[in-house]
Amino acid sequence: MRLPVVDPVPAPPSPFETGPTSISAVRVLRISITDRCNFRCVYCMPGEGVRWQPREDILTFEEIARVVRAAIDVHGIRRFKLTGGEPTVRHGLLDLVRLLRRIDGIEDLSLTTNGALLESLAAPLKECGLDRITVSIDSLRPDRFKQITRTGDLMTVLRGLDRCQDAGFASLKINCVTMRGTNDDEFADFARLTLNRKLTVRFIEYMPLGDAAILHTSDRPVSSSETGPAGGCGAQDRGSDAFISEPEVRSRIESELGALEPVDRSTEPGVGPASVYRLERGVGRIGFISAMSAPFCSTCNRLRLTADGVLRSCLFDGGEVSIRELLRSGATPRELAEEMTRCVRLKPQVHSAHGNQQMSRMGG
Repeated sequence: MRLPVVDPVPAPPSPFETGPTSISAVRVLRISITDRCNFRCVYCMPGEGVRWQPREDILTFEEIARVVRAAIDVHGIRRFKLTGGEPTVRHGLLDLVRLLRRIDGIEDLSLTTNGALLESLAAPLKECGLDRITVSIDSLRPDRFKQITRTGDLMTVLRGLDRCQDAGFASLKINCVTMRGTNDDEFADFARLTLNRKLTVRFIEYMPLGDAAILHTSDRPVSSSETGPAGGCGAQDRGSDAFISEPEVRSRIESELGALEPVDRSTEPGVGPASVYRLERGVGRIGFISAMSAPFCSTCNRLRLTADGVLRSCLFDGGEVSIRELLRSGATPRELAEEMTRCVRLKPQVHSAHGNQQMSRMGG
């Protein structure tokens, strides 16, 4: 039988052709340089801490640099974020920043930190070539800050933030995880920081990951069966009532400070997922990262590298590809880049409601 010849009609493009499962969509590689931290934040890890990775499993600075070179040379990724754990507790951080800054092709090299050590590190980090800093601050009240972090001192962090401005970091950001019953009466106070300071305050929806638990939301204590090593996730359902959505956060801010005006996202430093606004009288900006109420999976543009050499395609539950042994067996940049491509293909179309790894291992 002869069939009629017709003009071929191209198949409609997949909505995920350029994200999340295409390496061409990746614009940022987030690099965890340590799983260790000097805080014990309630949404990040249990109070007793977690089991740290053995030092011999942690990537060396040269191994990290090799991954960065492969990302640049093969995939054209030019933005890199150093995270942890807490990156400032990694011995030799300044040496790493210098090493990476010497690599041709890096357009933006930034760091996310809890700020505890910035008072002494801000100026040296700027001198070594770091472009931007984001500081995590979840309360502006010293006693509450101590309760959330379990070990942190707010005034030390705020002095570190001032040193960042003194050192010339022009695009400072503050990350605040929003938690009902914990800091939901401070959102307007955070927003007020943008009235006379040229920084961006970003409100991040609480994400249940790993063994983290907001303990005050239940009368019963967390049992030993609900906690575990860093890879476990037994207690992640605890504190689910701590979630507070972006619309409610916005409403609380606007009820005290007036309407939030949208800002062109392309004018905000970095290529993160935040929706950005400003107050009418503000010189700074206010951002919202709403991974739970409004997942942005279809436009995800990031890939993660854990401190022990695992590429991870999603903060919550994406596929993982270990490259540590590949690195240590002398892999070429092309081989490393192929593993990046393979990892991105494992991204879920939409992430699940719970993360299956500890936040401290992935750096957010």
